[in-house]
Amino acid sequence: MRREGDPGEGDGMGRPPVQRSGPSGKWIAIIVAAVLLLIFAIQNSERVDVDFFVIDTRARVVTVIVVAAALGFVIGFFVGRPSRSERKAMKD
Repeated sequence: MRREGDPGEGDGMGRPPVQRSGPSGKWIAIIVAAVLLLIFAIQNSERVDVDFFVIDTRARVVTVIVVAAALGFVIGFFVGRPSRSERKAMKD
């Protein structure tokens, strides 16, 4: 439901929508989380044993943290992404 005064909707009188400036709260949260993850990873640089399926190796904790975060991001991106039919429905 559209309310008058909603940003980005225009005012119904032919004037263009209001453009917001600056980073959104979502991007600020992402940047803060990335910085905290980076600080945590750098502070944990000792070597540990890593057992992953058939791979047994020693790696730095920072490497394990960064790889796990990257895998989590990729999985989250694809799980949270709407399907093609959902995206089409959003456009209509």
